[in-house]
Amino acid sequence: MTLRLGCTVPTALSPAGLRAFATTAEELGYDHLSVPEHLVSREPAYESLTLVAYLAAVTARIELATAMTILPHRPVVLAAKQAAQLAFLSGGRLRLGVAVGADPEEAEALGVARGTRAALFEEQVRALRVLWTGPEAGFDGEHLAFSGVTLTPRPAPIPIWMGGGTLRTGGRPRALRRIAALADGFTMSGLLANRVDRAAGIIAELRTAVAEAGRDPAAFGVEARLRPAPGRPGAWRSLADDFRAAGATHLTVTTDDLSLLAPVHRALTE
Repeated sequence: MTLRLGCTVPTALSPAGLRAFATTAEELGYDHLSVPEHLVSREPAYESLTLVAYLAAVTARIELATAMTILPHRPVVLAAKQAAQLAFLSGGRLRLGVAVGADPEEAEALGVARGTRAALFEEQVRALRVLWTGPEAGFDGEHLAFSGVTLTPRPAPIPIWMGGGTLRTGGRPRALRRIAALADGFTMSGLLANRVDRAAGIIAELRTAVAEAGRDPAAFGVEARLRPAPGRPGAWRSLADDFRAAGATHLTVTTDDLSLLAPVHRALTE
């Protein structure tokens, strides 16, 4: 199986820098751009869906994946509308990565009660699929309720992936069960970059949990992370091979060094 290869968009780039990074990645043949998010941050950071819109306008082919859009920080109908329009305007290139969020300052600033985020998030994911499916959508949950909502244009199915921090192995934590039941794939945290042994355990647990949820593990995507040390193509290839052997379907390169994009891509694809 060939890994789909992408790269993380650095968060401190100017608009011109973002354009250069995205177009370079596309020209080199990368399969996707991974877009991080922080809404309240002392460091440079972009809102993920706004950044996807910008990148869609300066690229033509490459998939645009949010990693991650913090869903509880948004009204779900608004999030559904934004994602549907981005998918439509980009020609179906959006992969929506969503997460509960772990930053208490963001949650507080946005008025989200920390104790209800996980339950709200699960309802939001189900509601997204309802809102994208047909007219006069309705949902009646503990934390969400709406009826008679029509979003146009309705998109083709948008893949929803989830993150979950480091997902502690052992047992079946709620986050793992949630991902296995509701998501189309799992995006690893940057904390797991280059940590193949740790990643392999998580992948094995996820595959088991997906099967237990009555879904096809072969259709479930897993995105691993590579943080390349400069000048070590052999190590890059070895890590990529190990992630592939562990069951990853995607590999995302995380670097702020634009000059590394070409040698990493060449080392991992030729």
